[in-house]
Amino acid sequence: MYQIFKIIPGLLLYFLLFILLHYATTHQWPDLYNDVMLMLTLVVVLLTHRRLLQFLEKKSHWFFSARIVRVLRLMENLNRRLNETQSYFELKKTLMDSFDRIIENTPYAFYVLENKIFYLAHTRRLKADQIPVAHIEAGYFRDLPKGTLVKSIRELTLPAEAEKDFQRLGLEYLYFFSGHSHIFSFLVVRPELHRILQHPSVLELFRRINNKSGLMLESSALHIDLEQKQHEIRKLLDVSQKILSELDIQKILDYILEALSELIEYDAAAIFLLREETQELLSTCSKGYASHSLLSLKVGQGSCGHVARSRTIEVIPNVDEAEHYYKARAETKSQISLPLLFENKVQGVICVESDEKDFFQEPDVELLKVFANQAALAIHNAHQVEIRLQKQALENELFHAGTVQRGLLIKRIPQIKGMHFIAENIPSQNVSGDLYDFIKFNDHTMGCIIGDVSGKGAPAALMMSLILASFRTQSKTGDTTCDVVNRLNELLTETTIEGKFTTLFYGIFNVEQNKLVYTNAGHNPPYLIRQNGEVITLSGGGLLLGFLKNQEYIQNELPLQNGDLFVAFTDGLSEAMNAEEEEFGEERILQIIRSNQDKGLFTIKSILLDAIRRFTGTDIHMDDITLMLARMEEKED
Repeated sequence: MYQIFKIIPGLLLYFLLFILLHYATTHQWPDLYNDVMLMLTLVVVLLTHRRLLQFLEKKSHWFFSARIVRVLRLMENLNRRLNETQSYFELKKTLMDSFDRIIENTPYAFYVLENKIFYLAHTRRLKADQIPVAHIEAGYFRDLPKGTLVKSIRELTLPAEAEKDFQRLGLEYLYFFSGHSHIFSFLVVRPELHRILQHPSVLELFRRINNKSGLMLESSALHIDLEQKQHEIRKLLDVSQKILSELDIQKILDYILEALSELIEYDAAAIFLLREETQELLSTCSKGYASHSLLSLKVGQGSCGHVARSRTIEVIPNVDEAEHYYKARAETKSQISLPLLFENKVQGVICVESDEKDFFQEPDVELLKVFANQAALAIHNAHQVEIRLQKQALENELFHAGTVQRGLLIKRIPQIKGMHFIAENIPSQNVSGDLYDFIKFNDHTMGCIIGDVSGKGAPAALMMSLILASFRTQSKTGDTTCDVVNRLNELLTETTIEGKFTTLFYGIFNVEQNKLVYTNAGHNPPYLIRQNGEVITLSGGGLLLGFLKNQEYIQNELPLQNGDLFVAFTDGLSEAMNAEEEEFGEERILQIIRSNQDKGLFTIKSILLDAIRRFTGTDIHMDDITLMLARMEEKED
């Protein structure tokens, strides 16, 4: 019906225009057989058709109402299609196809969030030279109130280039699509479309579509992020296995570059080894360079030489403005260089290059750090093989990775007002299967985990690293404790070695609301000890992680009071044995803590660990020990 509504008034206007044009030029009423005048009229019609329709929509209430009817019908169809959409990419395509039909003749731009940057995903009715800015950092929208639907560009602080482009194209309003935590995409439109979207009937339906698609974008993005993390972890495990099974350093480094290319987009990459006697960096393996001849740099020469000397990471967004860049490729526009450090000793340098300016982002740097650690470990192990000439030496040196692994544990524990936290980890070997971490959400909310991977040594340490990396990714979503633990279980059931399981406790302390929310996945129950001596056992949540898929985890909630003492530990503490094979036991732990409840956290920790040493008669423990303490303090008025 909408097409008929458009054609009828259009034909009447075109016919009237033809009559007037004919009379103005001939002073006679038209002869419909006059082909020349008819053709001239058709040309005018073709040239003015779209603008005429826009004029009618703007000036005619009847025509505007017809447009509203059509928009509502298309939005209802989009709302139904969203229920059938499964994947992230299918969702984006559905939205953009529907916007093309709904918005029709009006230019617009659609941006989607990826890695803390909004990228231009789609445009309509814009020529190649009219395309607006390609990306906008998410930080520009960080302060928008939750649930914001629309803002004019005058109400926002945008990058100068983006603001200039939007004004040039007449795009004045931004419509946001938000999930639970933040904005995942936005639509930039002209005032004429804004007028339609603000119609009460359209606005109500658009808001429903907006909420639904925003949540779906969030869920799909988290799923993609999980899949990407799983892929990264599998690659890291593959590289670790390669280091164990291969003695040839050239093959190992070639494999590392090949694995890296599946996770980070780059146009060229190289790994340099340091020759200490001459202080030279020699390119041992490379990809993307025109010449395969050995490239040599002095320590201090170029970006690679600079990071070898300073032992720091250098990210160059634009090589034309870089202080240390050495030109090995004419096409290179940006570069990252990292030192390969093992036990604080430079083994070499890894660098990746792109033909685009400002191409590499923070996630690329973080992932490259892990590969740099793997490469440093591989180089170190290869040197050991050269000395000992036995594969056993390489396998034994893997335990030196404990230095790298301990770097994953948080060094400076964040604190919040009204509560104090401390923790201690004592590995039984060079590497540990115990883990703990703290996430500060804001000044009054702290998340903490403590866990224990079954077994000891390198396999447990790899599992610990996997869980810690996944937790840090999941916890940033701000989801409930049971949701985070549930996703960790799904990840571990797909990626872990058979027979390897993990116990884990995840709690979120909110001192503003005076509550603790937690989920216990088969871990030794922590204790919450009231100031009056009452002991509350924090159990309940679900099975240990990695045991069964599709498990449902629950969360519990407790009120917090001034003076509450939180105590969590791994079984290495409670199951420590003396010479008679008697366990230290949780009863002794509680007795010691309650006897010293009024003392400082560091004092309580020292007293408890000293008691363990006296009981076992040694500083060498059979199992990893991790202890976490926290106290609810009196709030300041």
